[in-house]
Amino acid sequence: MITVLADDITGAAEIAGIGLRFGWKVAFDFAFNLEAKIEQVPSADVWIIASDTRSMPEKSAVDTVQKIAVFLKENHITRIYKKIDSALRGHIIAETNALLDILAYKQALILPANPEMGRIIRDGIYYINDIPLNETAFADDPDFPATSATVSEILNVETGHAPSLPSSQPEKFMTPDCISVDDFNQYVQKIDTETLPMGGSAFFETVLQSQTTLDATRRDVARRVSTNAIAAIGNVTMLMICGSTHENSKKFIRDTQAFDIIEIPQHELEQWSAKDIFADKKRVLITVKNDVKNPVSPEKVKRSLARITKEIVENNSIEELFIEGGATAYACLQACGISSLVPVEEYSRGVVRMEIPDREKLHITIKPGSYLWPEKLFLS
Repeated sequence: MITVLADDITGAAEIAGIGLRFGWKVAFDFAFNLEAKIEQVPSADVWIIASDTRSMPEKSAVDTVQKIAVFLKENHITRIYKKIDSALRGHIIAETNALLDILAYKQALILPANPEMGRIIRDGIYYINDIPLNETAFADDPDFPATSATVSEILNVETGHAPSLPSSQPEKFMTPDCISVDDFNQYVQKIDTETLPMGGSAFFETVLQSQTTLDATRRDVARRVSTNAIAAIGNVTMLMICGSTHENSKKFIRDTQAFDIIEIPQHELEQWSAKDIFADKKRVLITVKNDVKNPVSPEKVKRSLARITKEIVENNSIEELFIEGGATAYACLQACGISSLVPVEEYSRGVVRMEIPDREKLHITIKPGSYLWPEKLFLS
């Protein structure tokens, strides 16, 4: 089994989708379950532990990662992958140091790039579709705005950057160039028992294929997913919560005709009630209207959307719940008392549908705000 620590829930879901795609048995839990002292490590090929550390203050993030690391060490779990944001948002080095201090690793190999999506590192500079990271929409991220495209400056650490990994003793943090998928195959050979592999979903695929094998029988019984035949969900009750500020999310809200859109002004969030919004509607999208003069903190927005989601789910027969944005999704599910999920379908990369144990009628699909919803998904 390989255990994946993800610093937000949408990244965790993306990893789950990869596991499904290749026929592995996937278990999906939340970091707060570990605090409740899980008595038994799940039987799975890939065990994903989703935290919300990316949206926490740094000290809280480190404390959470330390608790997870202690749990893993006590349960002799040694095959670990640290899933981080592909755009290098979050408390990456602080969390990594916490893992290295507790677990038996001496260095970390950090590969956030995803060449298939145009996200590459060349000469130590991060590009998205040939545009430096700090000139993309990530420059406007409310929590971790990209002010530089230089990887070492983003991480605020001296890294062992090189066009390829050095043959001598590596540095504590290695951030090699990555301009093609073939580069992953080269770097995965450098992983040993003293090296913690870290990065986005693309590098994880290579790590998973190199470290995990399944016998034919287990492969046959594992759930399989076709990402080439997306069927519309149909005429069921749908709720979409949009907590992302990325331009792709804003564009979807502007263009979609699949949902009745409710835009809540920021100053009304804490008092807004979701009562009766499904009285004459089947598909509702809830988003927040920014108040330029009196902006509300991202934490308050997240907390209010979580409360609203809980109110709607408890008082309506929602069959499909869609949530954009990792911090928003984590808060919403925690507010609804959902402590574990069962990944069942990957609609497209990063867009993963999941069941909830003991709630057979409700399904949840989450994705990062920067990713796109499949066009066919919401057709009637």
